[in-house]
Amino acid sequence: MTQEKETASVKAAFEKHFGQTPGVVAYSPGRVNLLGEHTDYNGGFVLPMALRGLGVSIALGKGDKPGVIEAYSDTFDQTELRTIEDGREGRWSDYLLGCLKAVAYEDVAVTGLRVALETTLPMGAGLSSSAALEVASIKAALALFGRTMSSVDVAVKARAVENEFVGMPCGIMDQFASSVGDPGVAMFLNTRTLDYELVETSPDFAFVIIASGVSHQLVDGGEDGYATRVAECQAACKALNVEMLSDLGVGDLDRINGISEPLNRRARHIVNDNKHVLDGVVALRNHDMAFFGKLMVASHLSQKDDYQITVDETDAIVEAALSFGALGARQTGGGWGGSVVALVEKDQVDAFSQRILDRFEKTSILAVT
Repeated sequence: MTQEKETASVKAAFEKHFGQTPGVVAYSPGRVNLLGEHTDYNGGFVLPMALRGLGVSIALGKGDKPGVIEAYSDTFDQTELRTIEDGREGRWSDYLLGCLKAVAYEDVAVTGLRVALETTLPMGAGLSSSAALEVASIKAALALFGRTMSSVDVAVKARAVENEFVGMPCGIMDQFASSVGDPGVAMFLNTRTLDYELVETSPDFAFVIIASGVSHQLVDGGEDGYATRVAECQAACKALNVEMLSDLGVGDLDRINGISEPLNRRARHIVNDNKHVLDGVVALRNHDMAFFGKLMVASHLSQKDDYQITVDETDAIVEAALSFGALGARQTGGGWGGSVVALVEKDQVDAFSQRILDRFEKTSILAVT
């Protein structure tokens, strides 16, 4: 579905649900990450790509109850009632509410708000549905109340909402890719400085995004949770006497290997995946997709062995993808399931995709970009 069709669809949903025309509609894409996992909250490098045809559409209109937010989602097929004064409650509308509090608190307190939300991003697929929701919500609220903000500032604000209101200690990659990225084009981002560059990929190859059938869970507080990895990286920084792990390079690996388990593994992954991104950008500029594919495999193995965020299902899909002719493949997203991205020659995409679907019953092809 095109962006125009998606925004038309959410407008129609708003009109059907609330019996009025929305004041604004907005859309933000999801993203796939090609290289550089968990490096963003360590001030490192990432290489995401905003997606065509997979994103979040939102329609907003002023309500008739001051401070009350009526939010309808097609995903959950229900309306949640919130007030602008509410705190986090562990519901999907927390993402919306946090954004409204951040950019339109006083406005919503006076007018109230009606919201319709539609998404083509499957939950738990590791394609950043939460960031797309945040970015779309902020863009729509700003437009409705007649204010502007740069796309970079929107990303910064959205990340703050997820960190401080939702309670997810993520980096800025997802929000930045959704707000600033150009669908179908790789983005080289220094998450510490927010300097970025759009990098074209080879027209002869495609990235195939495969849903593993294992939904990832990041805000779980468990032993293997995202927050645990953040804390481990912070502990590794103390052990290595650096501010952020991005202060380190491959020349520091001997020192990194000397600190305790599992902190050495976590720091080693960050250093190596930062290098994968830097090398990957050079490979794209040189149209060396064979080398780019090798970097994807190395990145996956680093996620598996050092960061320990893959699962048996994604490991098996990566292995099969390579045996079916992919130049590279890796788990993409926050981890513990979600999706795999594979680099495939364009004229082989259909045959490759069918072999994956035949081998793994729970998989689906989410996008080819």
